[in-house]
Amino acid sequence: MSTTCPGSDVAITFKNCPVCGEEVELFTGDAKAKCLNCGHWVPREVAACIDWCPAAKECYKHVFEAEKEEKHDEGQ
Repeated sequence: MSTTCPGSDVAITFKNCPVCGEEVELFTGDAKAKCLNCGHWVPREVAACIDWCPAAKECYKHVFEAEKEEKHDEGQ
């Protein structure tokens, strides 16, 4: 949801924090805003879970390992 500040061109976009669900305000020009409840940075654009989820390293472990092996193979 978006709204504008009265008497200003500044728009406010409301997003829910993907970590705790708290509503976060993003003002015109903000790429991200800090959740006042949990401290997580909430991006304006929808980000892939790998960008924000604390468990992403575990979930994508196989991808990181494959990239590491590929780089190692290229070096030989």
